[in-house]
Amino acid sequence: MPSLRRTMALTRYHLHKRNCVGIFPLLCAFLCGVLLTALIANTSPTCSPTGRVYDPENSYFLILLIVTAPENFERRSTIRETYLNLRPRMINESYQEELIHIPPLNERGHVQLESVAKQRQLLGNYRAWQQKPIKNIKVINFKIKPLFAIGLYGQPKNVRRAIYEEQRVFGDILELEQLQDSYANLTAKVLHSMRKIDEKYDFKYLAKLDDDTYVKLDLLAEDLLSYYEKLHQVQQQQQQHKTENHPNNNNHHKGAPLLELYWGYFRGAATIQKHGVWQETDYTLCDRYGPYALGGGYVLSKGLVSYIATYAEQLSLYKSEDIAVGTWLAPFRNIHRRHDVRFDTAWKARACKDYHMLLHKRTARHMRDLYAGELCTHEEDQPDGKPAALPKEYFYDWTQPPSSCCKTAV
Repeated sequence: MPSLRRTMALTRYHLHKRNCVGIFPLLCAFLCGVLLTALIANTSPTCSPTGRVYDPENSYFLILLIVTAPENFERRSTIRETYLNLRPRMINESYQEELIHIPPLNERGHVQLESVAKQRQLLGNYRAWQQKPIKNIKVINFKIKPLFAIGLYGQPKNVRRAIYEEQRVFGDILELEQLQDSYANLTAKVLHSMRKIDEKYDFKYLAKLDDDTYVKLDLLAEDLLSYYEKLHQVQQQQQQHKTENHPNNNNHHKGAPLLELYWGYFRGAATIQKHGVWQETDYTLCDRYGPYALGGGYVLSKGLVSYIATYAEQLSLYKSEDIAVGTWLAPFRNIHRRHDVRFDTAWKARACKDYHMLLHKRTARHMRDLYAGELCTHEEDQPDGKPAALPKEYFYDWTQPPSSCCKTAV
C-alpha cells in the first residue's frame, strides 16, 4: 500500500502544476495504482476459492478405498508390492462390444438389468476373451489412487506415530482423526471415508475393498475403462437420437437421469442377523435385507459416492457396511446394479476360478502367489486340499423377488 500512496501523491502534485506534457504518464501511473490495488485485494485470504480440489494432482479415474486396521501393516505392504503395480494392459477393440453391456431404460425410466441369459453370455464371452493374445497398449490419462482408511481417534501415541510415518513414506493413508477404529464402527468408517474422499478428490469411480481382498487391477481397470467409454458412446447416441426426433423440444426426456454404476456380487436373500457380532437391531424395513453387493469389494460411480457423502448425517448406520450401502441406494431408478460372478467377495472364498477378478479372504502369502500367477494356493491350505461346503456361484435373477433371486447356478 505505501507504493500506491506514493503514486497517488505524485499524481496530485503534477495535476496541481497543470503541466500538460506530463498528463499522459500521470494517467498511466494512476491506472497502474488502481491495478495494483485490485491485485492486492484479490490476494486476500477471505476471497480465496473454497470447495473440492480439482487440480490434476487430486483428479483420478479410480479411487481404491481399502479398509484396513492400524495394526495390519503387513497386509498394506503386500498390497503395495503386488496388485497396486498392475495397470490396464489388454486393450483391444472387441472387449467393449463383447463384454460390456449398457442396460437400457424402460418407458418409466428404470434401468432394465441383465437377464440370467445375458449374464451367462457375458461370462462366456469373457472366458473366450481370456484366451486372446495380450496387447500391451499404454492407457493415457488413467490415474488410480489407493487410500488405506484408518481411524485414529483414541489410538495410543506409538500407533499414531507409526501411522504418520507410514503416511510420510507412502502417502496413501486416509487418516480419519475423528473415528475410533473397530469392527463396530465399520459402517461409520466407510461413511466417513467416502465423505472425506468426496470433499478432497475428483474421480469417476470408487472401489471399496477389504485389505484381505486381492484385485486383478489390470483386468478391473480395463473393464471399468471400457465401461466408461461405452457408456459415453451410448449416451451420445441417445442424445443425438432425441435431437433428431425432437429438434424443437429441448425439454424432451430431460427428466431421464444419467446412469450410475453399482458393480459387485449381489445377494438378495439374506435374513436379518438376530445374534452375534452382526446382530441388527435397527433394520426394520423388512424381514430380509434388500439386494446389496457383498462387502469384500464393490465399485460405485462418483454420483453415488457424492450422494452418500452429502447425506451422511441422515443415513442409518446398520451393522454391516455392505448392507447399509445397498439400503442407502435402494430407491434409485437409474442405478446399473451389475451382478458379476467374477467378484469372489463373500465372507468365504468360493471354488477357485481363473475368471475371478476380485478374490476375498486371501492372506499376504496368497496375494503374493496370485501376483506370481498361482491362482489357487488358498485351496491347498485346506485339509487334503479339498475345501468343503464352499458357497455356490449364481447368476442373479432380477425378475424374481429377492428371496428367489439366487438359485441359478453358474
